Amino acid sequence: MTNQFGDGNASYHEVRPNAGALIESLRDIGYTMSSALADIIDNSLTAEATEISVRVHSDPDDAAIGIIDNGNGMSRAELLEAMRPGSRSPTETRNAADLGRFGLGMKTASFSQCRRLSVVTRRDSAVSVAIWDLDNVVARNAWVVETRETAQGVRFADLLKNDGTLILWEKLDRVALELGSQNFLRIMDEASKHLELVFHRFMKSEQGRKAVSFDMNGRKLVPVDPFAEWHDATIRQPEDRRNAGGTVTIQPFILPHRNKVTSEAEWKRMGLSEGHMKSQGFYLYRNKRLIRHATWFRMAPQHRLTQLARVRIDIGNESDAAWKIDVLKASASPPPALRDYLRRLIEGLGGKSKRVYRKRGAKLTDENPLPLWQRTKTDDRISYTLNDDHPSMAAFADMLTEAQENAFGEVLRLIAAGLPIEALYHDMAEHFSDIKQDNLDEAEIRSSGRQLIDQLREMGHVSKDIAAMMKVVPPYAGNDKIITELLEQEASAP
Repeated sequence: MTNQFGDGNASYHEVRPNAGALIESLRDIGYTMSSALADIIDNSLTAEATEISVRVHSDPDDAAIGIIDNGNGMSRAELLEAMRPGSRSPTETRNAADLGRFGLGMKTASFSQCRRLSVVTRRDSAVSVAIWDLDNVVARNAWVVETRETAQGVRFADLLKNDGTLILWEKLDRVALELGSQNFLRIMDEASKHLELVFHRFMKSEQGRKAVSFDMNGRKLVPVDPFAEWHDATIRQPEDRRNAGGTVTIQPFILPHRNKVTSEAEWKRMGLSEGHMKSQGFYLYRNKRLIRHATWFRMAPQHRLTQLARVRIDIGNESDAAWKIDVLKASASPPPALRDYLRRLIEGLGGKSKRVYRKRGAKLTDENPLPLWQRTKTDDRISYTLNDDHPSMAAFADMLTEAQENAFGEVLRLIAAGLPIEALYHDMAEHFSDIKQDNLDEAEIRSSGRQLIDQLREMGHVSKDIAAMMKVVPPYAGNDKIITELLEQEASAP
């Protein structure tokens, strides 16, 4: 249907969208179950909810999802306006704590997962109900919303005891119900992990604000802090404030090296679901809600040397246009005025992250008086070679002819040249606790230890110094009893 009107020089035609076609198209903006639930929860937090519960009925023949909050609720007029697609302009000035933007979220997020959206809201004991049923819209080819006087018969409505809102999704046709309830529950489990990351700052008290309680089917959600702020070894850089389309607060973090973490479970917790390598980068928050994470915004590649670096960026909703926040609130891009600063920040973080590894690497030689491997630094190049001055190496070389000694040297250089640096670097970062050196058995330790003691004695060392050195030198470290016995046997020998 069109309406025509004009001003004398031109005619204008109101071309109304085809309701059935457009509402079906709105379903394919790109939401996942995880991002759709997050968009609904944005409205709950904007309504000052302190308790948010997701309820799931997984029977494939009668599946449903309900999101219940104890926020401010809505009047009947506010509910009808909230059901309108595009209820608010993205250019409209919003309350500083408002997590919305386009006035589309509740509708498009819901339509992406279901064909029937029911909203029950309660304020001051007055209950209002409105329902979008896409099948009804298509059949009538009209933007029609059903309203009801009571919530009787609406699933999960009995959980709405006081002021608050229930969002109910039924006719779930985008969650692969044909694969069974277990697959549906797997999708919901992935969604719960997504919520634990996206809303982690709301799940704990921060700057005088009380924590918001989240649960899914009664299981309390636990915040996932990507910056490991709970760990004493996490390096926290100072905050920096910039102005780029609004105030931007930037704070870098360097996570602890694996050897500073006491358990494999804690290390994996720091690595999030993708591991440390893929979890490095910027974490962009809009009003403390995570928008994008683990990205360098195409300004740098993910690299081993920066895998422990993560940067928290905080912006307000006044910065939406400058950062190009999209409808899904899952995509953003830094303003041009900020990009050079962020590039320099990344370069600096690479240096700080390197130092975490240098401190670990220094122990290979600085604390070992008899290193088998020699670490050499020349300008910006570091190399590892077998130490031919090691007493055992030197003693063995002394037994060789000149030709044999030359051949032995070639073999040592071949071994050093073949040291798998990249694999060692990767394993030290990702699987530190799994790395186990091959050990000598007791007989081998006694045999080689006896020879080493003799060699050190010939070099002029006394028993006290020999014992101190061997207690920190692999493979004798940790075998104090054997070392003591070998020295006692030497002392008692005729």
